[in-house]
Amino acid sequence: MPEHMVRCIRCHEVFDAEVGPCTKCGTPYSPPVAQPRAPEGLFMERYAGSQFVPPAPEQAPFVPPRRANSTLLLAGGAALIISAVVLGTLYAFGSGSSATARPNYVIPVTPAPTPTPTLPPTIALTLGHLQDLGLSAHIAIESRVQQNTLGSTLSTVVKFDGQVANGDEWGIIETAGVTTAMRFINGRVDYKILPGGRWSTGAAMPTYLVICPLFGIESTQELQLVGRETLNGHLVNHLQSTDWWRPDVSRIAMVDLSGLTIKPDVLLLDLYVNADGTPVSATFSATNSATNGTKLLDIKATYTFSDVGLQASPPPDIPAPTLLPSASPTK
Repeated sequence: MPEHMVRCIRCHEVFDAEVGPCTKCGTPYSPPVAQPRAPEGLFMERYAGSQFVPPAPEQAPFVPPRRANSTLLLAGGAALIISAVVLGTLYAFGSGSSATARPNYVIPVTPAPTPTPTLPPTIALTLGHLQDLGLSAHIAIESRVQQNTLGSTLSTVVKFDGQVANGDEWGIIETAGVTTAMRFINGRVDYKILPGGRWSTGAAMPTYLVICPLFGIESTQELQLVGRETLNGHLVNHLQSTDWWRPDVSRIAMVDLSGLTIKPDVLLLDLYVNADGTPVSATFSATNSATNGTKLLDIKATYTFSDVGLQASPPPDIPAPTLLPSASPTK
């Protein structure tokens, strides 16, 4: 290509530089600028000894390592091992005259006294009263059973005010608006509708109306001590049922619950007793709740005891019912 013919740096078209700019894009021709000549040699070599290069650090003189005497070290180690073996043999067999036996120090320790248990006797005494078939006491009971099924509510209230003694029981029962006088003596059941009914005999005693033994507690592991509380101005022991307790709910509620379609799954008995285990009052609850918290079954029964241990004889006739408690005992 002739010297005056050049290539456009923009569109790479070949044109005559003497005639004018690029005939395709109009870019004027600019002759190439000569590149500056790079100095030869390294930077350190060219500027050595100047202020731009720091002086090199001085190297420490080489000192050859001192040679250890391995023979002396081996001899010293062997001597220590032999000395240890000899001393161990003398100590084991007691042949060394300078070896002395180390004394064994005996420090006398006074055994701590075992604390007197108070919980087991309290529960054991209470269990003795509850399991006593011949318990004598005046008992007032109020039981409420409420069942919610298929959008309807069924409610039953039973009240009893009477006496238990030597396996017998007599008193007044109120349920469904009917007041009945009953006595269960020597296996014989008599009852009459109040106020003007006549005594009837020969009926069988329903098992759910049998009060003693109380609450169906069979062992001490079915009760636990919650603590001491004040009830009606008196200091009492608060006992509570455990998960081992499996009672007959019908007997505690004094209602035949064998036909319930919903069974209780949460049972709780709060029992208040004196120091000697004498029952003062009790509150029983049995519930079954839906997932939304609605109680499908709600059973509550309160017991109030008085004249516990005082022997009583069945009267020739039974007086009118007395006032029964309507709420759980306040703590």
